Amino acid sequence: MKRFLHPFCSFWPRATEKELVQMVEYLRTENRILRNKLPRRIEVTPAERAKLLKLGARLGSRLKDVITIVHPRTFARWLREKRSGVRRRRRGRPRKPEEIRQLIVAMARETGWGYRRILGELKKLHLHNVSRATIRRILQEHGFDP
Repeated sequence: MKRFLHPFCSFWPRATEKELVQMVEYLRTENRILRNKLPRRIEVTPAERAKLLKLGARLGSRLKDVITIVHPRTFARWLREKRSGVRRRRRGRPRKPEEIRQLIVAMARETGWGYRRILGELKKLHLHNVSRATIRRILQEHGFDP
């Protein structure tokens, strides 16, 4: 009886592993198809990042074969930042002061003006350090269609 069950017992885990490999391959293909239909850059929320870090850290070096939402080096940077507790500084210029941002949004809300007209009014108030593109971006962030 043992001679009969031994080959069967070694076949059972292999069949399960083979099925898992097929399922993972299907999911990777499905993921590729869906990613091709999305915009180029996908923003990940902090909660989603934490979930990815929790699950990805368990995989170790095998993660490189599976990861598709971000580059493996990006994931490694996230992991380093999580372990050290230090986040990288944002690049680029600092944001405009909140008072100016609120003034721009209030002007758009109360008058219905576009970003060019708001720029002209800001220049009348001697606020020359705000560009047309900045006003446009601030209005878009607050849901206005300039």
